[in-house]
Amino acid sequence: MKRLVNPTLALFVLTVMGFCFFSGCRNKDGNNNPYQTNIFPAVKVPVTLSSNKKLSQEFVARHFWDEFLKEDRLLRLSPDTSTVLGIKPKVFEETFDNYIVSLSRVDDTIAQSSMEKLVDRAVKMADDGYPYFFSKIMQVSEKVLFDAHSPMINEELYMPVLDGIGRCTAIPDNVKDSFRWQMAICNKNRVGSIAADFRYANSYGRQSAMHLISSDYLLVFFNDPDCPNCRDALEKMKKSGVIRDLIGMGVLKVLAVSPGGKTNLWDERREDFPKEWIYAYSPDGELNQGTIYSLRTSPSIYLLDEEKRVVLKDASLQRALRTLRAISDHYVDIQ
Repeated sequence: MKRLVNPTLALFVLTVMGFCFFSGCRNKDGNNNPYQTNIFPAVKVPVTLSSNKKLSQEFVARHFWDEFLKEDRLLRLSPDTSTVLGIKPKVFEETFDNYIVSLSRVDDTIAQSSMEKLVDRAVKMADDGYPYFFSKIMQVSEKVLFDAHSPMINEELYMPVLDGIGRCTAIPDNVKDSFRWQMAICNKNRVGSIAADFRYANSYGRQSAMHLISSDYLLVFFNDPDCPNCRDALEKMKKSGVIRDLIGMGVLKVLAVSPGGKTNLWDERREDFPKEWIYAYSPDGELNQGTIYSLRTSPSIYLLDEEKRVVLKDASLQRALRTLRAISDHYVDIQ
């Protein structure tokens, strides 16, 4: 299970703060009339788009940081090592959370482009002598997008940050090294790639391969029989109308697999699972070794399409249900 804080990153942030203190992080013209701090400049959606919810959300996602990073604003900021470009760290973290929420409302391509644009700007600022902005993005994005317990976990949106870390000349090699294992995790079973196959066994010990399960969509529910969070997720999934409807339509199958192998408790829990689900375990416990799947928390939910391409990786149940509702709406529309 992933640690909540990267100690190397935390040390780097403190070092960067010290650098900003000694260098002054001064504005170019020495103006002592800064913008008001702790107020993030909101995105101003054009009137022509404001009546269209989809276009408004896309505009916000694309232009979330424009006012904040506008050159005339930055030039008017007074040196203040307690802020991130005029915003207190706590406010910045809240703002970043809101940014990720805004990205969750738009197409993945737009979200990815927006994150890449932000990281590119932050890397350039770091290479030009102000690394604190990017160091805070690194710190907050790790917590929000990569931490296994984050409700907004999204490794695809975290990848641009990892890429930026790799090419930022202001970041020491020892800090970069601490993120390489994260890159390896994110590259494993990426969204859009064919999910790695694995063998599973049922209650009778009969083995099969995950890729042999034929269905339009496959929801893989990695869970442990002694995991309270898994039991909580199970109860919510059993009550989910969209899961029940998609199974009834023949569109979805659910594979509930225990990575740790067969145990007495696994046998006892069999009746807790719907009979139409595939109730299974990893026969050799290979799923717990981290070589095929990086299961950083329990439960871990994957959604695969007919070709076993990854639609969702290590998703929260809330996000999985939201995606399944969209799939259900699509099938209802074409019937």
